Amino acid sequence: MRIRQFTLTQSALAAIGLMLACSLALGGSLLWHHYAALSGSARTLARLDAFSLVLDAANRISAERGPTNAALGGDLTEHDPVRLRLQAFRRASDAAIARIPPALAPVAAPMQAQLDRARGEVDALLARPRAQRGGSDIEAAILAMFTAYDATMPVADMAMDKLLAGDSALIGHALVARMLGELRDYAGRLGSYLVISIVRGEPLAGASRQAFEETRGRILELWRLIDSQTAVHVAGLAARARQDTEELFFGKGIRLIEQTRAQLDASQYRGSPEHFTDAIVPSFTPIEQLRDRFISSVAQRFDATYRHARADFVLAVIGTALVLAVQLALLFISRRFLFRPLMLAHTRVVDLANGKLHQPAVPKQLRSEMRDLFQALETLRSRLIEREQLDAERLRLTARLRIQADTDGLTGVLNRGALERLVQKIAGNPERKRTVGLILLDIDHFKAINDDLGHVAGDAALRALAQRLQEALRDEDVVARFGGEEFAILILDDHAAETDTLADVAERLRGWIEARPVRLDNGTEIAITVSIGVATANAGPQMWPELLRAADSALYRAKREGRNRVAIAEA
Repeated sequence: MRIRQFTLTQSALAAIGLMLACSLALGGSLLWHHYAALSGSARTLARLDAFSLVLDAANRISAERGPTNAALGGDLTEHDPVRLRLQAFRRASDAAIARIPPALAPVAAPMQAQLDRARGEVDALLARPRAQRGGSDIEAAILAMFTAYDATMPVADMAMDKLLAGDSALIGHALVARMLGELRDYAGRLGSYLVISIVRGEPLAGASRQAFEETRGRILELWRLIDSQTAVHVAGLAARARQDTEELFFGKGIRLIEQTRAQLDASQYRGSPEHFTDAIVPSFTPIEQLRDRFISSVAQRFDATYRHARADFVLAVIGTALVLAVQLALLFISRRFLFRPLMLAHTRVVDLANGKLHQPAVPKQLRSEMRDLFQALETLRSRLIEREQLDAERLRLTARLRIQADTDGLTGVLNRGALERLVQKIAGNPERKRTVGLILLDIDHFKAINDDLGHVAGDAALRALAQRLQEALRDEDVVARFGGEEFAILILDDHAAETDTLADVAERLRGWIEARPVRLDNGTEIAITVSIGVATANAGPQMWPELLRAADSALYRAKREGRNRVAIAEA
């Protein structure tokens, strides 16, 4: 199996691609890590907000008992401030429930239903005059409001479970927030038990007294647990709310509750439920503030974590983008200033090796080593061009010398040596047997032309004769100056080389020459005639001596017989 060979550019691009893939993998892993941290922080914030909204809804339902207790203790007109206050608290409770996230709707619906039932019992009593409201009926309505708050616990449990599932480190904060909500409710329940006693006009007794004591014990236990957590972990406004809780609720509020209870036990309390409610409810406010500020401080810490995670994610995105941008820039720079010039240099070297010298070797915008490389290639190209020119000149000179060696310098036709080399080539070719005809012709009385008119006239006569022979003969017939005023014509066509045909050709040439005098530069015309001897022979190793001897003999016979005639060699 043949292994595929990759080019330098392909190998380099593959290496850079692998580097980019590794960078993307590392960058993606880093981004995923930071994105997971960011998403986790965002989910924790969202769950913490949902938990806070549930606790706020529970607190609103618990706080709604205050104006409810005040309303149950008196006769209310349509625009009575107590009725209006109760309606405002109910709207606040409904708004808080409406803010609970849809994910908690399955458990929030029973809570709303229980609150609606409790409100129904309260509204049924409020529809009666105060004198017709029995103590047990009022107690049942107040206990129904307790049940409405208790219905918020499954919602709070689910919200806390979701919160802790996202970040188990929040368990301590979630429990403190949950206990603060319960502390606020239990504080309200203490007041509600006293309201029941005030409405009845008798001391706490039986189940109500036991519930009051249990609630008071729970409040103290909750505060002990809360105090151990908030004493170290709260600061700022939350610390101030904690101090206010100790002073207003566990100071003035608990003191007011104990005093009212003592007065009820002694049958000396003269106030109304509304009066007691207005007095005790403000002491609950620091508990609500402590819960809200504690949750807010926790949210701020996690918000800071979220912002830090977001900043880390943004930095990771920017860092990864920068790394990839740098690598892509390096890829672009390498491709433009390294690999592309190298491949161009490769092409130029191959072109130079193949003799393609027309392309300039130095592209623009190259620096340092690459420019030196291409300048060296350009120098090599220039030298190759010079060498090519020298070789061409040498070939021209060689061709000229070859032509000079084969051509008669005066007449421009082949010389005797070239003719004999051609004959040897024909004689030595065994592939085809052919008949060769030879015509030898000599200018009659040529010495007289030289003597009478000079050698210039004689040379003109020779040149004119050579030209007329070339004009009269075919392209494939060979004309050569055989020596002095003698010319040889080699007929290579088998049919034309036959004796009778060859004689006809020779006679036509004789007549052609005789009929056209040679005009000299001075206007003088010279009438020339030629004597011709013709002979034929079959191609073979000994052809030329025999052919030459026969044609030469015929030529001399033509001269002896009076010149200006054609003589055929005897068989």
